[in-house]
Amino acid sequence: MKKTIPILLLPFLVAGCYEEILIPTEDKDPVPVLNAQMDNLEEEHTIYLSISLLSKLEPFPGASVKVYVNDKLAAEAVEVEEEDPWNRTAYTFKADFKPGDEVRVEACKDAFSVSSTAVVPPAVPIEAIDTSSVRITYMGESSNYVQVKVRFNDLPGRSWYGVDNGYLDKWEFFDENGEIIPEYTTYERPWTGMMETDFDPVISEGAGKTGGGDFSALLGATNFYHCFSDDPIQDQECTLRVLLNPYAFYLPAYRYGGNYVILPSGEEVDWSTLLALSCRVERSCRFRLRSLDFTQYRYLKALNNLETFGTEVNFLVEPTTLPSNVEGGLGFLGIETLTEVVYARFEREYGPSETIYY
Repeated sequence: MKKTIPILLLPFLVAGCYEEILIPTEDKDPVPVLNAQMDNLEEEHTIYLSISLLSKLEPFPGASVKVYVNDKLAAEAVEVEEEDPWNRTAYTFKADFKPGDEVRVEACKDAFSVSSTAVVPPAVPIEAIDTSSVRITYMGESSNYVQVKVRFNDLPGRSWYGVDNGYLDKWEFFDENGEIIPEYTTYERPWTGMMETDFDPVISEGAGKTGGGDFSALLGATNFYHCFSDDPIQDQECTLRVLLNPYAFYLPAYRYGGNYVILPSGEEVDWSTLLALSCRVERSCRFRLRSLDFTQYRYLKALNNLETFGTEVNFLVEPTTLPSNVEGGLGFLGIETLTEVVYARFEREYGPSETIYY
């Protein structure tokens, strides 16, 4: 009888060979970190700098930060005097970006010097947009959604995209005489968390909730950043389909704490104060088609995997490697070109006794 070793035993035989790796446990050489995610629609942009040690991040204040567009100095970023929960130092500047611009950021302080370059990707025109009202039942509960269908033509060659479907809110609060309280007027831009895209086979890259099944979910099919490649639609017309629930309103605030709200002005206001006032919210629903370069696409996909699995060990998934395009340190500089369409506007008023989500 011929003797054979079952194939299933081979992985265990291979696993018997290993190499010991020593991991340092003390902070050694600090590494500067530069991170920025920018686009062509925002007037003001933010760059985050920090110092990475083995066990923690430290702020990076007092740096000289310069921004060049097509080799010409466009701005010198100004440090923001505000504590950051992730121990980063923020620097802001104003500049306009156009498709094809080469943007370079340079930051230096003492012995540290970091830089990064990104090219603004081409714009993607939206050919048509259509909306309809649908009612969806999930886990026994029904909710009204707006279904948005967007048609566009794929850019020539290999291309990478993303979508955002959210809204811009303007909140106004009124005193007992019906006069607007100016310092309470706030603007909110919830772009994430309210959009469903997993069932669209192009955005989910073929592994959505309606097609991928439980095994896809195990492999991390959820697309948190709603980015995708043009593999299934190369050089063709494409229609994307996403859902948005635009009917939920939440009390506006930058940060919450205890029994108070911190407004964008920095003022702390008790819950009871805001809830006792009449208010009006004006909402504009907006769809954004994002044009990415390949490096940005890889970076967002890596972040997606990292947020899906964290530091857990999963034998079905390869370890996550975060791409970096920063010279002299770590981090990532990304620039997107956005095409935005406003497809619905409406407003709602609340009296002092009516309930607002918070």
